[in-house]
Amino acid sequence: MFIGLEVFYRFIPNNYSVKNQQINNKSNETETLLFGDSHCLYGLNPKFFSKKAFNLSNVSQTIYFDNLLFEKYLNKLPKLKQVVFCIEYTNLSQIDNSGDDGWRKFFYKRFMHLEIPLISNLDPRNYSLALTQSFYKSRDLIKRYIKKGTIVDCDSLGWGTNYKKEDRIPAIQIAKIRAVVQEDGLMDFELNKSRINSIINRCKERKIQVLIVSMPQTKIFESYLNQNKLSKIKATCSEFQTKNPNDVFYLNLFDDTRFSEEDFYDADHLNNVGALKCSKIVNDYLTSIEK
Repeated sequence: MFIGLEVFYRFIPNNYSVKNQQINNKSNETETLLFGDSHCLYGLNPKFFSKKAFNLSNVSQTIYFDNLLFEKYLNKLPKLKQVVFCIEYTNLSQIDNSGDDGWRKFFYKRFMHLEIPLISNLDPRNYSLALTQSFYKSRDLIKRYIKKGTIVDCDSLGWGTNYKKEDRIPAIQIAKIRAVVQEDGLMDFELNKSRINSIINRCKERKIQVLIVSMPQTKIFESYLNQNKLSKIKATCSEFQTKNPNDVFYLNLFDDTRFSEEDFYDADHLNNVGALKCSKIVNDYLTSIEK
């Protein structure tokens, strides 16, 4: 059973392996690269961008991994002109190797071929993906594969496809729970700010424009968040733009009135209809700032 589980994890396509394959296939045509966590994964559909775009975000993807992916692909995408980073409530304060990083880092290493200093050579999960998940999570994943024939949740452009409007969960039912889950109680952004500044400097050297986006949230979800932290996040994102005029831009969609609750899958993720709207808004902004 253990061997079978190991074979399943290693050889059944997943979001990581599919994104790695597709971005390499599209390396000579990609002009816009999208980074972020699940808000970007489900909220920005490259299909609706004017330039050839690819979504490299993933569920619970932190700035740590955004940075590693950026460094890996920067010199492999000769036509890259724009990068978009989605900055959310959680990721500026995220501590390395916390949360889902505990198991996701092994998938980034195995399927996206990243060199990850967080991983110890003595960690047995470095050699066995079957050890990265609990038995129950593995069981549920296999049941899902048997039912649907796949565990991949993204299309060929990296956009998350399984947050559909018809399956939406009303925000009022889940907003407080979502807010509590995402609150880490931390206000120190310096480590992740330095990573973003490093990315900005690399982009300036290559004349690549940087757009930082705060993705939409429902009003009820926002009401449960720490307002001081939220204000600091917005101020930090604005600071990136202020210190790098004409190279870095900030688009704040946190509480944009163009979005209604019908655009959301749950309290803080857009559904497929909301993603279409958001993608067009971001694309229009990118077009307006294009050099």
